[in-house]
Amino acid sequence: MDGTVIDGKTAKSVLSRAALCPFFIQPIFREDGYFTLVSQFQSPSHFLLAYLEDYKMDPARAQPLITFSVFDDLADEFDIGLVRVDVINKGIEDDEGLRCVNSLLDAYGKDELFTNIHAFNKKPESFDFDDYIAQQNQKWKENRNGDGKNADE
Repeated sequence: MDGTVIDGKTAKSVLSRAALCPFFIQPIFREDGYFTLVSQFQSPSHFLLAYLEDYKMDPARAQPLITFSVFDDLADEFDIGLVRVDVINKGIEDDEGLRCVNSLLDAYGKDELFTNIHAFNKKPESFDFDDYIAQQNQKWKENRNGDGKNADE
């Protein structure tokens, strides 16, 4: 189990946007390539991530590899949101799981990144999978240690 803290406004935005656009993808990059997870939001605050290929074969039987929950209980009074992260499958390293969750929190929380999620859910024909994977690959290379900062910072 791991966790992080985000500002309250972002927590509320993530939850409201996830309710409208509950699905997205997140690649996890390794030296020999990448694999893709699909994220599904379940109200009121939970995200389940499974292998995209497993989900495509049978959505009902795809096992979660990572779960995370966003809690906005303290958002109004203290302007903080709490995030609990559970990496269930040991084939995914804890730092990979946290990087994946932070990437999804950014994607749901930032206007300029949410356009990808909106397209994926509402206009799938306009979502460019290969371009998105290339963008994410660049981000993973830039943020090698998983906390949004380069290892030499």
